[in-house]
Amino acid sequence: MGRHLVPKLAECHQVTELTVSLEDSTALFGNNTQKILVTGNQEKLVEDIKNANPEIVIHLASFLTSEDDYNTMLKLVDANVLFLCRLLDALKIIELKLFINTGTFAEYFKGDGTLQPAYLYAATKTAAHFFIDYYSNVYGFNYITIVPYTIYGGRYTKKKVIDIIYESLNSEKTTDLSPGNQILDFIHVEDVADFYVTVVKEQARIPNKQVFQLGTGKGTSLKELSNIIEQQTGKKCNINWGAKSYRKTDVMYAVADIAPQFNLLNWEPQIILEEGIKKIINQWQ
Repeated sequence: MGRHLVPKLAECHQVTELTVSLEDSTALFGNNTQKILVTGNQEKLVEDIKNANPEIVIHLASFLTSEDDYNTMLKLVDANVLFLCRLLDALKIIELKLFINTGTFAEYFKGDGTLQPAYLYAATKTAAHFFIDYYSNVYGFNYITIVPYTIYGGRYTKKKVIDIIYESLNSEKTTDLSPGNQILDFIHVEDVADFYVTVVKEQARIPNKQVFQLGTGKGTSLKELSNIIEQQTGKKCNINWGAKSYRKTDVMYAVADIAPQFNLLNWEPQIILEEGIKKIINQWQ
């Protein structure tokens, strides 16, 4: 998300970027951002943010996994809770206007809008709401939460289900998957970046503590997704649907309620799934 969003923001705003790697940041964004190197030194982080004095903060950093063993738990808490609190602590001494938090649809296991985290990762994201709410109430800044649904497109460090399906095309080796009836809301990363830019632009119209479920409002099952990929490529997916059982925490229905983003901002995604698949097929090839 960051590598798509930052260049869009830098076109019309001064962007200060928190990064753990100056080398990676320079490779991605060149000199288009001011850079703060994040270390374990909290006093330095406070001083750097004080000097940058941002009006708006967009929080994208997270560690994402479905695992919940002890070592993974330490990483989740460190990245998704402790670092968030370090950031909020550093922001309390400036006149911050808006904090934009990023959640996950996996916070809504039942798909009915009720908070019930499906994974430990999602639980850390749910916990984040309460930390942000505390700092917002005490230190007087507004915040909103953007909950992206199933993002696709761009380049990811970990394989997603869409990559697994694509790699099965005309493969000699059969890919074993679950029955594939999970219904997900696929939104292209370019639309995601555009929505964040819109939120920054239209911030005055957004109520404090607003939650946006960022998606298309349309659900597609994994089997339907594989059919679309087959149609776009003219190849056949070699998948054994049902060879694996659903996981206990598999989210079976995750489709965004897009009414707030349309009613408040008159915004809707521009890239339909078939067009988005064409884009990433070109990328894969």
